[in-house]
Amino acid sequence: MRLNKTTIFLLCLVILLGCKPRKSEQSQIKLATESKNDISGSFTISGAYALYPLVKKWCDDFMNIHPSVKIIVTKGGTGLGIDDLQAKKNQLAMISRPLTDEEQTEGIWVVPVAKEGVAPIVNLRNPYLKRILARGINPEKLIKLYTHSETMTWGELLDTTSKEKAIVYTRGDESGAAVVWANFLWKESTDLKGTKVVGDEEMIKSIQGNQFAIGYCNFAYAFDSITGERIKDIQVMPIDLDFDKNIDKKEIPFTNINKAHRGLWLGYYPKNLTRELTFGSLGKPTDPAILAFLNYILTTGQADVASSGLCELNDVYIKNALNTLR
Repeated sequence: MRLNKTTIFLLCLVILLGCKPRKSEQSQIKLATESKNDISGSFTISGAYALYPLVKKWCDDFMNIHPSVKIIVTKGGTGLGIDDLQAKKNQLAMISRPLTDEEQTEGIWVVPVAKEGVAPIVNLRNPYLKRILARGINPEKLIKLYTHSETMTWGELLDTTSKEKAIVYTRGDESGAAVVWANFLWKESTDLKGTKVVGDEEMIKSIQGNQFAIGYCNFAYAFDSITGERIKDIQVMPIDLDFDKNIDKKEIPFTNINKAHRGLWLGYYPKNLTRELTFGSLGKPTDPAILAFLNYILTTGQADVASSGLCELNDVYIKNALNTLR
């Protein structure tokens, strides 16, 4: 049987397409063919609780690809990470808030690696939950709750006669979440009052343990990283942004992590309750191992961001971030 030129071309095209690896397979091939001995060295990372679980995974995966690289990562809050950086105790700081003017003048270089939001949270078993979800609490009352020395009742917060006191929790460490929450309330993190806890995990346990508790945490800790649904006994609290004592469509709290991330990128969530999560160093890094690690987390490593509960960067962010490494 004779084949014309068109038929032969189509047969060749089918064969070529059939042999071309899919995108996921191409990534695996790239990793498999990378030299495991082309990079060596060691460096230390410390800082934000919000970034720690994801960064720990990035470090483990990167060291599996490059066994000659050793990375030590510890958590202790953004403030500690920056202090360590300035004292030259680490080479990279995990940062979950904007740099202060002073920190910028000290030559701290930053690159974004993910995005995150801060959410007010209450106990799911709060007896006034139905009213909380219907009316929310306006910023004015939240300012009073978090800055006045006198304890407020849930009745004062929700305009009822309830006498139960609101048990307020805030962060006792130098956390980016506390800075973001305080800025939303037009305050400094040092102005915030309440029982102090260290880290998001302790905050979650504290809210879970008292039905009258109220606090705040990073999105990633309010929702389960595997299922995407909210953590047991935790409810993201709506904020009555327009002071009308009614929670409208734009103020309804997110029910799962995917909706939270979508709301963050589309601007449904207050911009001053969201921020970039970054790595910082004293000046732009020159260590080949650090540059390779940063390149890894902005490419292959971005696949791990959403599964960790954080919000991944979009293509524009990634392109600009990679350009800063060159």
